[in-house]
Amino acid sequence: MLPPNCSEHSHAAEVATASLLLLECGLGTLGNAVALWTFFFRLKVWKPYAVYLLNLVLADLLLASCLPFHAAFYLRRKSWGLGHASCRALLFLRALCRGVGIAFLTAVTLDRYLRVAHSRLRVNALSLRAAWGISALVWLLMAALTHQSAFLSEGECPSSEPQEEPSFRLLWQEALFFVQLILPFGLILFCSAGILRTLRKRLREPDKQPKLRRARALVGVVAVLFALCFLPCFVAHVLLAASRGARACRLLSAVVHATDVTGSLTYLQGVLNPVVYCFSSPAFRHSYRKLFYTLTLQARRPHAEAPGWELRDLDS
Repeated sequence: MLPPNCSEHSHAAEVATASLLLLECGLGTLGNAVALWTFFFRLKVWKPYAVYLLNLVLADLLLASCLPFHAAFYLRRKSWGLGHASCRALLFLRALCRGVGIAFLTAVTLDRYLRVAHSRLRVNALSLRAAWGISALVWLLMAALTHQSAFLSEGECPSSEPQEEPSFRLLWQEALFFVQLILPFGLILFCSAGILRTLRKRLREPDKQPKLRRARALVGVVAVLFALCFLPCFVAHVLLAASRGARACRLLSAVVHATDVTGSLTYLQGVLNPVVYCFSSPAFRHSYRKLFYTLTLQARRPHAEAPGWELRDLDS
């Protein structure tokens, strides 16, 4: 472990991290609850694209349920008082939901890429049963990859401080974290570039311009969302890994505190994912607009429901 004089707490960093977590919990729960309501009460036609989005909503809601406990950990000066079993369960659920959220966010972009750039492939005719099967495999695969979080030792539960002799489990978690960021982000950038190339060739067709522009906006939002939420944490983890074993206490403390704050930004994905839903269907835009008007009390007159409430593929 770190020398005692290097394990200083930063009240400002811990309060900032806890505040971000609580804010993300509130906004993420509200936004994804509205999305879930839209799925179950406004969705008339189910397609594979809707299945992936629904799984993303469920992962975000489960992740939001973990954040208050995570915030309490920082408000208690990074100490856990609810028992080792609950800590292991929380770490597993948090890692699982974050990984699943990244996977389905990547699936959204990949689906757009295949339907826009390779519209004649047979994979675009995927059945609903196959989409549900793929979704179940994603959950099972992520559970298998993150199961190490449920077998941490007492001294590892939980901590972001670098250790002189890290265990295999912590090394596995760090490696998995980097892979979960590098591969999906690389795939998102590749798919975004492919869609943009395709759009330049098809923009001359007037009947396809609106659909293609919505697809371009969707993948652009996903790429920006991913970079905003995960790149700061990725850089902080790189610095943390590079500083492992160093004896500069100020540097180590600063890196640990930066890792805590940027780590809390990764959960911002659950707050911003409703933006993706808004680009996917007018139904979501109507639901969030109605919620906004209700909360701000700026509109009292009823809104007429426009046709096209069912969730449709952007290029169908």
